[in-house]
Amino acid sequence: MSLFDEVLGGIGHIPFLGDQLNRIAINHIATRTTSRPRPFSLWSPDPSPPSPAIGSVSEYTSWPGLTDRRFSGRHLPVASPEYLAKLQTPVESLIPLFKRSSPMKEDRSSVLFMFFAQWFTDSVLRVDPTDRRRNTSNHDIDLCQIYGLSEATASILRSHEGGRLRCRDIDGESFLDYLYVQGDPDSPLTPKPEYAGLPYIEILDSIFQNDERRRKAYATGLERGNSTIGYVAISTIFMREHNRICAGLAASNPGWGDERLFQTARMINIVLLMKVVVEDYINHIAGNNIFKLDPNFAEDQSWYRTNWIAIEFDLLYRWHSLVPDAIQVAGQTVVAGDFRNNNELLEHVGIAQVLTSASNQRAGRIGLFNSPSFLLQAETASLTMSRAFKLQSYNDYREQFGLNRLSKFSDLTKDDTAIASIKQCYGSIDDVEFLVGIMAEDRTGGALFGDLLNTMVAYDAFTQIFTNPLLSRNVFGPQTFSEYGMDVIESTRSIRDIAKRNIVGDVTANLGA
Repeated sequence: MSLFDEVLGGIGHIPFLGDQLNRIAINHIATRTTSRPRPFSLWSPDPSPPSPAIGSVSEYTSWPGLTDRRFSGRHLPVASPEYLAKLQTPVESLIPLFKRSSPMKEDRSSVLFMFFAQWFTDSVLRVDPTDRRRNTSNHDIDLCQIYGLSEATASILRSHEGGRLRCRDIDGESFLDYLYVQGDPDSPLTPKPEYAGLPYIEILDSIFQNDERRRKAYATGLERGNSTIGYVAISTIFMREHNRICAGLAASNPGWGDERLFQTARMINIVLLMKVVVEDYINHIAGNNIFKLDPNFAEDQSWYRTNWIAIEFDLLYRWHSLVPDAIQVAGQTVVAGDFRNNNELLEHVGIAQVLTSASNQRAGRIGLFNSPSFLLQAETASLTMSRAFKLQSYNDYREQFGLNRLSKFSDLTKDDTAIASIKQCYGSIDDVEFLVGIMAEDRTGGALFGDLLNTMVAYDAFTQIFTNPLLSRNVFGPQTFSEYGMDVIESTRSIRDIAKRNIVGDVTANLGA
């Protein structure tokens, strides 16, 4: 831990002084590279590619490349032909660098952190499987996990009564509504009429491969909304929070109708998510209680620009090594195939037990030699994308983000096994690929990652969060959220705060546990 971190962690909550130090720290990170707009993206004049859906990208600046946000952005232009020619090791031969050796290397993060990371990034890091140059997100944190990516989807998921989202009760607790209905035991499962317009209905057959799991599928904002019991648990508490906020808004604003209640509750809920991301999630990554959500300074900064997700941000977030081979839920060992797309398990043990169990179990350490076997195909896909989109080297990204270029492999890591394995794949430290380098680098102080990954995660997170329109000085305040809403925002610091007011029974939902 640096002295800077220690000072910030110690006095970060002192009025005025804490605010100023928080702003200095955020600006220090948000100015580590050039501000948006950037001269390159993954746009190309070429049509959508056939499978495996990785098309060519433009190597020059263009108007569509500067404006068409259907395509992911990029921090650096394509690598030189000379560098690409040096990448002789096939992608398949790099996979042993990622494969977990038994036992899993643990870290200070919890399984809840793992679930939250997947749930959170699913809303913005949305590579289009039909054309991986494209990003299907709205490029803003918008809680599309429960509201969907469009107003049309949000309308389908709303009850249109009191601003609330659709839900159903099980033993006095609200759960997301079932997506399917079955007329009689011999009839096939079909989407409920009210959900027939959800944009992902047609692809669910490939996700739920048997009726037993499909019967318990929930109506969510996104196609992967049922992917794990942790994902569904987090969506559920944010759905409950939305409906709780609606009740509070209605009580304090008796003249408001359904539409205003919904819109205001959604905006409050989105701000709560951003606050949790900064003050709970990112502080856990940093290893100190450094940062807080401050809506009062970003608009005056040079980096305050329109949001645009970069392909490097998507790729660097492939934290597959967090995932254990199995998780513990209510004293049971549950393997990956049973905690994925299995809402019956969630209903059986309950939301409180899922979150508490996840808080109390260690996740894997993010880095090389720690990805479970069932996710190695995902590592292959990430490396394949990195090469197809011609990412520059690890050292080039260090330089772009204001870090010194490394001169030898031992600068990257002190792990002799890792050094020997990396040397077999690359002729010099300058040849090491971006994804291999960020996973290999030794961590800094008490943080979860090394210098480059820490810097890039924080840079993209802060410049995406603090430029959200809800934090604009013209928007943020009681005129938008109401006095009640401002009180809710002020009183929330962590995922545990939201969980405690929306779960029956005790819960110890700490991201870092």
